[in-house]
Amino acid sequence: EKGYKIPRGGLFEYVSGANFAAEILEWIGFMVATGFSLPGFSFALCTACNLGPRAVSHHKWYKEKFQEDYPKRRKALIPFVW
Repeated sequence: EKGYKIPRGGLFEYVSGANFAAEILEWIGFMVATGFSLPGFSFALCTACNLGPRAVSHHKWYKEKFQEDYPKRRKALIPFVW
């Protein structure tokens, strides 16, 4: 089947950028695992600054593309918040 569909399942029930949120969480975990080192913090921060705006852009695109069919309570990156 061709065409775009609304993502469903798992974290996608809460946010449009579930893949982005998971990657940011992974780098936060790396930062914690390295004892809050400067490199760990840098990777987490740079990843969040890179993927955060992408998640917002994807969320906006989904809302424009699917309009009334897109879940109203779904956020861009952080469940129930943003």
